[in-house]
Amino acid sequence: MTTKILLVLTAGGSPPLGDVWGITAKESGFYLDAVGRGDFAHLSFHGPKEELASPRFHIKIDRKRVELVKAQGDFVLHGRVPPKGLAFDGQQVADRAFRIARLRRTWHLQQPQYRVAAVSGQAPDLADHQSGARMSDVLKPNEAWDVDLVISFDKPYWPDPDGSLRDNARLGPLESGSGFFLTGTSYRRSEIQYPAPNGLSLQPPQQGEQPNRIMCGGFEHADAGDMYWFVETITSRQLIDRTSAVAAGSDLRK
Repeated sequence: MTTKILLVLTAGGSPPLGDVWGITAKESGFYLDAVGRGDFAHLSFHGPKEELASPRFHIKIDRKRVELVKAQGDFVLHGRVPPKGLAFDGQQVADRAFRIARLRRTWHLQQPQYRVAAVSGQAPDLADHQSGARMSDVLKPNEAWDVDLVISFDKPYWPDPDGSLRDNARLGPLESGSGFFLTGTSYRRSEIQYPAPNGLSLQPPQQGEQPNRIMCGGFEHADAGDMYWFVETITSRQLIDRTSAVAAGSDLRK
């Protein structure tokens, strides 16, 4: 039984570009981690409870893990997710199925001029309880690799079930100890047609600036409901230093 999904971005036969992401099913929910750095985000389902008319989801950033990352010399900045976490509704995509997060890697990570900053190490070997997805095709300018995460009850659910099966775009399912399911669907999308929320798409390095890999996190608030975004890209160390004091509303992690 699969209990963890690994996500790897490369450019053909390159080493992993950006973090190798892991999504793990545990008793209380699903945990996101950058492999080798440990769990730093926890996505869980709360309910249904008598006082709640609809399902509620919950995201929490692990403060202890953040302090460990800081101690290793990495850049860390927190914004709107309080220490006890934050509840949100998700975006309902079907009966008893809700899109709760989008994991995005931008095309800048694959660019040769940013390779030193983008490479994160070697891809791990898959264990029997793990499955993986690798995007090795080179993205076009202003394209991104997205993985949309859906939590469902009773059975796994993938949006556009016929298309995702045809395109081999399905990831999972994972089942938590609480008895609900998480699936992922892989997409190549235009950042222009499907922009990230304000503050999560940082400009690439300008001439003479030092490239720096960064992860940005924040909510999308829409008529369909809320979901959480993680956007990994390349920006400059100079931009990080200039904006770190005013980046309220986002969680940034090198």
